[in-house]
Amino acid sequence: MKYLLKYSAALLLLVLLVSGCREEPSYPKEPEITFDRVDQYTYTKNRITFDSLVLVVDFQDGDGNLGLRRTPTDSSDPDFQPPFDQSSPYFNNFFANLQIKRGNTYVPYPFPVESLNLNGRFPRLSLDDKDETLEGEIKYTLTNFSNDIFDPRDTVRFEVFIYDRALNKSNVVYSDDIVLFQGQ
Repeated sequence: MKYLLKYSAALLLLVLLVSGCREEPSYPKEPEITFDRVDQYTYTKNRITFDSLVLVVDFQDGDGNLGLRRTPTDSSDPDFQPPFDQSSPYFNNFFANLQIKRGNTYVPYPFPVESLNLNGRFPRLSLDDKDETLEGEIKYTLTNFSNDIFDPRDTVRFEVFIYDRALNKSNVVYSDDIVLFQGQ
């Protein structure tokens, strides 16, 4: 019994040391995304039916420089300076291009105003600027799809990609088909 206690403590220490030496995964510096799912929530208000959609993509990034602040911390905030200023194509870091199914093909949704889009910012995923591997999921919410704009049972999908703060573009992924106003 005396030897069992003596060696089991040493064995436990050895197991803890070996498990603490887990090697970090190695990912490329360009973000890599995969489509996970779309969560669809349908509701009615004042006889108008609405859909809220939550696009969920999984990501991996080798240097952890994903995300931009949504509001500036001060006038010199780097997340609002070029190339991330309001007039830049890199102001947003999450791009969700809406496509509508017509027959067997998808076409870009014809927004009534050309400058309208569904792009936006997702927040910084690391609090410091150290290089570190990151993986996880991004949930991006789109609200107010209504049946006064879309026909009930329209089928849509999203073309999605992201940028990191080094302006590396991820791969492009497509959501599954979404039949609008069927989430009840």
